[in-house]
Amino acid sequence: MSAPRSPDVTPPVDADPRATGSTIRKAFLLEALANLFTIPLITHTRFILSYLLLHPVDINPSSIFFARLFGGIVVGGLTFALLAGATNTRNGIESRRPTYLMLGVGEACLIPMLGVEAAKGGGVDAAVSVRVAVVSMGMLVPPLLWRVYVLVFRPDLLGRYVESEGGKGGTKYGAIQSE
Repeated sequence: MSAPRSPDVTPPVDADPRATGSTIRKAFLLEALANLFTIPLITHTRFILSYLLLHPVDINPSSIFFARLFGGIVVGGLTFALLAGATNTRNGIESRRPTYLMLGVGEACLIPMLGVEAAKGGGVDAAVSVRVAVVSMGMLVPPLLWRVYVLVFRPDLLGRYVESEGGKGGTKYGAIQSE
């Protein structure tokens, strides 16, 4: 097993010209931008929940709190993971696969939960209407399929790097120039 290396002795890297990750970088930025639309769930929680929930009269401090937690995870966690992966640095390139796996697993968990809600048919014990559940599932399935496609069939889209020749100067922090 090799010894851990400090960033100051890690050789600098360049984007592999055969797999720069340009497509995924754009997808990461687009998704990060879309995640910002979750901010109203944090700032105007009761108003947003009144449109999402089947029984808005049931909104209470606990549901507001948990909706804000969910919004905080999306904006504060997932968005910044996407922004980090959008960079063409060693860390950015290395983080793309785990980021896509994390997002895909989350979507794979949310889709069946929404399916159960849709199956309740808007009944007394349903939290959301069938329409909200189905539309939400419809918004989660395409990104999940894209992630599966990239991770299983086209991992080259995630991008790669090569260590620079003669890189005795240590890591140059910042973006890797891809041409």
